[in-house]
Amino acid sequence: MQKSMLALGLDGKNLTDTDMFSKSDPYVVISRRRKEDGRWLPIKKSETIKNNLNPRWSEFLIDETELPGAYEDLKFEVFDAGWKKDTSIGVGHFSICKLEHANKTGTPLPIYTKGRKNRILQSLPGPNISLLLMETPKTDKRLKCGGEIVVRSFRMDVGGSDNGSGSACPSQDVSGGGFTHPGGNSKPSSPSHEMMQSRGVTPPPDADSHWIEEHGDLCNLPDLVLDIIADYLEPKDILHLLDSCPCFEDFRRFLPKYQEINGEDFRKEQHPIFFFDGDCDEKYFDGPEMNQGAKSIKLNFQWKDQGWGHRKGQVWIQLIRNEEVLVDSRKQFHELAPHEYMEREVVIKEHPVVDLLKKGDKIRFMRAVGGGGGHSLTVKNFKVVVELKRY
Repeated sequence: MQKSMLALGLDGKNLTDTDMFSKSDPYVVISRRRKEDGRWLPIKKSETIKNNLNPRWSEFLIDETELPGAYEDLKFEVFDAGWKKDTSIGVGHFSICKLEHANKTGTPLPIYTKGRKNRILQSLPGPNISLLLMETPKTDKRLKCGGEIVVRSFRMDVGGSDNGSGSACPSQDVSGGGFTHPGGNSKPSSPSHEMMQSRGVTPPPDADSHWIEEHGDLCNLPDLVLDIIADYLEPKDILHLLDSCPCFEDFRRFLPKYQEINGEDFRKEQHPIFFFDGDCDEKYFDGPEMNQGAKSIKLNFQWKDQGWGHRKGQVWIQLIRNEEVLVDSRKQFHELAPHEYMEREVVIKEHPVVDLLKKGDKIRFMRAVGGGGGHSLTVKNFKVVVELKRY
């Protein structure tokens, strides 16, 4: 059985000039989304056209196995090839059907760029807790047009020869009627219905045209619009969307990479009434309820004990689920506070306190001064960075 190939010819039109002393040297990268984790996977890259804001790139030949569904988007990003690094001129997300329609009608497809900047997304009450959202939030929400992409050629080939129809989509009534199935089946099929299924949304059996219209519009929003919406959402809201419908999978890239937790400085003295060390164990503080699993937990702080006698001061963490201790890390990461101020850094990986952490759990920070009287424990600049799982 011969494989089909998409022959796709692209031109750039009125691209933004990102060079200071000459014109941009543009090339385009085509990517598709991986089903496993939702990340973009480059499948084709054009040659670089030097000093040209209206480039004509060589025709792409894309195997059918690399193509998504008819209504799923491909990502087209145009770059300016630079001496040290390449600069993004603009990005657009277009489905196979949209590319075919643009070719037939001669409609240019706009690409956009926008500012990105790291920032603190959320501050919580209690021990100075904040979520650090890396690489994703946009402080500049204004989209800037980086130019246009023109689809100069579009055809489906079988074994290197045109199959005759040249179409990758079901036949469509240009006047606005329904789609018909290839092969002459005249049963109408709503484009919104098919598009929703390609995005992972299955309408109920009794869904009428009103239901399809109401819910299909959300799934048909351009990716750049979804990007702006995501900028206003907290991580827990993004996770709720991901749980509610697979069509929001693109939001997963907006989840934070790290969560930063800061504890308050303290100096704790132990009363002589505590004769046994186990009697001195107490909660330092609880971290926030976690929205995601973790890859690692790093603790960094300065600490010291009373400065003489036996060393007994300790700090460690526990994993809390449903207000009960699930895992305790004290034995594996045992260390006693020194007599003089020293910095301590602990990185916890491949330990149940990290591996078992999931949405809804808490990290509890514990401390022990030591029994017998006369002991003290001082901790300053207590900082924790949790490396979060996204998938």
